[in-house]
Amino acid sequence: MSGARRQSQPGSFLTVGVVSHVLHISDCHLVAAGTDLIGVDTQASLEAVLEQALTEQNPDAVIASGDLAHDPLPQVYRRFVETIRRFTAAPLLCLPGNHDVLGAMQNAQMPLAPLTVGAWHLVPLDSHEDDAPRALITADDKAAIAAHLAAASTEHCLVATHHPPVAVNCPWLDKDRIQKPEELLEWLSERSAQGGTARLRGVVFGHTHQAVDDFCGDVPVFGSPSTCFQFAPNSTSFTIDDQSPGYRWLELSEDGGVVSRVRRVDSFPIQVQLK
Repeated sequence: MSGARRQSQPGSFLTVGVVSHVLHISDCHLVAAGTDLIGVDTQASLEAVLEQALTEQNPDAVIASGDLAHDPLPQVYRRFVETIRRFTAAPLLCLPGNHDVLGAMQNAQMPLAPLTVGAWHLVPLDSHEDDAPRALITADDKAAIAAHLAAASTEHCLVATHHPPVAVNCPWLDKDRIQKPEELLEWLSERSAQGGTARLRGVVFGHTHQAVDDFCGDVPVFGSPSTCFQFAPNSTSFTIDDQSPGYRWLELSEDGGVVSRVRRVDSFPIQVQLK
């Protein structure tokens, strides 16, 4: 990947000059007011994540990469944005996940458009299908992100999507990941090189409810933990982990470098109630 200097660990890049700080959250699974999800108050866990994160750093942007609602109603989506705004006025990019309904997000006027932050363009790639767990990237989705890349006037590009472009060694999750991801990222790299000035430097995603730091070809990819309950790494079927709610900070430098770290809210223990 041209311009980014990879060291021995994914997410560990040299940075030079001005750095933009991006808060990445995912899989909030907000439900109707006054209810919980498998015994977890997902509204409270989201607030706990935001409260801790905002004591550490003021973000230049926030990416929320899908499954923002478990009850995909316009009022739930409006509450999500209102919750974010109680903690930060930073530009917000939201994406739909497999538990979301795009029409309801649009009805709630969720911010779904790309963001420009410093030398970076943060671009959404819709991988969701309403009422289906699998990743689905249509011709229209590809046309939309190609247009975003062509319009970018920045030097660097970070793509945000919901589904993972890499396997995470959980068969029940891996079956729904983005298919032919190397081919897709190569296509995106070509579009960014041909259409505009921004170069693809990384991909962030959700869905896995666990931290993922990996590469897809030469492109670093970062999966954020959920702001509520986590899935157990290396599990062969649906299994809840005992890890705390989490989030990811991304430091994006003007030279195209990325530094990333995952943080946990240990003060919010998760106790699920599976029926």
